[in-house]
Amino acid sequence: MVLYRHMEGPIKEEDSFEVLKTPEIVIQDEEGSQLLSLILKAKNPEWGGGDNPLAEETREYFEANQLDKETLDFLDEIRALQNGGVDKEALYNIALTYGHQERNDQMFEFLAEHKSYIKNPQELQQKLFKAIDSMKRAFSASSLSDKFNSEAEQDKKARLEKLEETRARIEKLIDFFKPDSDTTKIKRVSLTPTDPLVRKNTGTAFVFGEELVLKTHIDNPDNLEHEFSHSVINPIVSKLFDRLTHEQKGKISELANKKLKQDYGEGCYSLLCEEFIRTYNDVFKIGRKPQTYEDFKRKIDGIVEEIFQKELSQNESMKTRCDNLGIKTIEDFKDKSQEYFEMFEKNQLRDIIFEFYQKYADRQDKNVNFERFILSEFVTKI
Repeated sequence: MVLYRHMEGPIKEEDSFEVLKTPEIVIQDEEGSQLLSLILKAKNPEWGGGDNPLAEETREYFEANQLDKETLDFLDEIRALQNGGVDKEALYNIALTYGHQERNDQMFEFLAEHKSYIKNPQELQQKLFKAIDSMKRAFSASSLSDKFNSEAEQDKKARLEKLEETRARIEKLIDFFKPDSDTTKIKRVSLTPTDPLVRKNTGTAFVFGEELVLKTHIDNPDNLEHEFSHSVINPIVSKLFDRLTHEQKGKISELANKKLKQDYGEGCYSLLCEEFIRTYNDVFKIGRKPQTYEDFKRKIDGIVEEIFQKELSQNESMKTRCDNLGIKTIEDFKDKSQEYFEMFEKNQLRDIIFEFYQKYADRQDKNVNFERFILSEFVTKI
């Protein structure tokens, strides 16, 4: 056991902790998850936005092979829940219990804690499984199903070849954050084959007890690091929230940038988790500093109209932001870049978190881990 003290001072057994050991890493199919993606694509041809050729073939397939009425009724029913409907995170958590009954307890605990608007999760699971079963029966006999299976096998083979690289990335995160094994309990990381129906920059992480299921694109290892980091950061933020006042939590929401809130809502817990991870993954670990307006302007100066229009067509969130400012063309975007930056890109919460990462990296006692550092220091700075 490797023991570290919580903060400065002599090591005491009761104040020590064991750093998380490198989890076992496996590659495995998740049938329920992939079939759910097919259902969502069948319901909405634009869903996912993936540029894999299979995404276009799937869209064409479902033009000729529509969903059965029971599944369509089910999708209409869940859309009525929580205003905009049952969110994808809830659906995929449930879908990942398809064929994995051992994950049920953790899944239902997650829904009870974070998706309380779902009043009967057991019934929702049963109905989703019916829809998945229906899709499986209808789709498995198609030639397109063979293409999905072939691509998944190639993806799994490629992931196995990159397994040592993946392990090294995870070990580097563990070395930096030094997660307490009592806080991050992950002993197994399950990597799913790339979902060809979603964009390359899309990823999700699902925790089932000691298992972490990562759904990321094989060619986006940064996203894999981002999603693994949720297993470290989220439980730390949960502990931090027990120490924050109502006013401090409100301030976190105020400081977060509007682009992040557009995707994650006003909930300060999700915003803080995501910003801790993005600040490290997108900025700190690669030696950058938080983006200024000058940085943003330089980034968009080289964008041509064709690329801008393609991004608008594929990125619904960005289109909404541009519509808000009456931006239709790349010239509009450049003309209103200052206004766009102030409204959507400026990120005061990132500035604060970046400063904490700098202080943590420069701390004198390297045995103090990120959890103890943040729990000790962050409360007084927000």
